[in-house]
Amino acid sequence: MSIGGRFLEVRKARGLNQVDVAAAIGVSHGALVNYEKGLREPPAAAIVALSKTYNVNPTWLLLGEGRPDQTSADEIYVRSIDIAWDYLTRGGDEPDKAALIKLSSALFQYLMEHGEISPAMSEKLLSLSA
Repeated sequence: MSIGGRFLEVRKARGLNQVDVAAAIGVSHGALVNYEKGLREPPAAAIVALSKTYNVNPTWLLLGEGRPDQTSADEIYVRSIDIAWDYLTRGGDEPDKAALIKLSSALFQYLMEHGEISPAMSEKLLSLSA
C-alpha cells in the first residue's frame, strides 16, 4: 500500500471526510485527494500533521511498517507488566522477580509487534513463559 493509501485508511477508519481532514492537517482538499489517489506524494509537513492530529505512527505512514496506532513504548511496557503481575498473583502468592521480568518481557515484545493481545493468546503466552 502506498503512503496515499495509508492516508486514506486513516481517514476512513475514523469515519472522516476529506474536507475535514485536509483542514485539520493544513492542506487543500485537492491536495489530500491527490495524496490518497497516489497522484502526489505528501510533503513532510502533511505527514507530521496527520500523525500528530490523529495519533498515527509516522513510520507506518511513511513505510507501512509497524502498527498504525502510536502507543508509546512506555505505555506498552506498563501494560505488559500489569498483565504479567495479574497472571503471577492469581494464586495470592508474591510473584518471583525473575518470573515477572521474563513474562513482562515476552508480553512487551508481543505487544510491540502486534499491538493487541487476546485473552486466549495472553494465557497461552503466559503459560509458555512461566
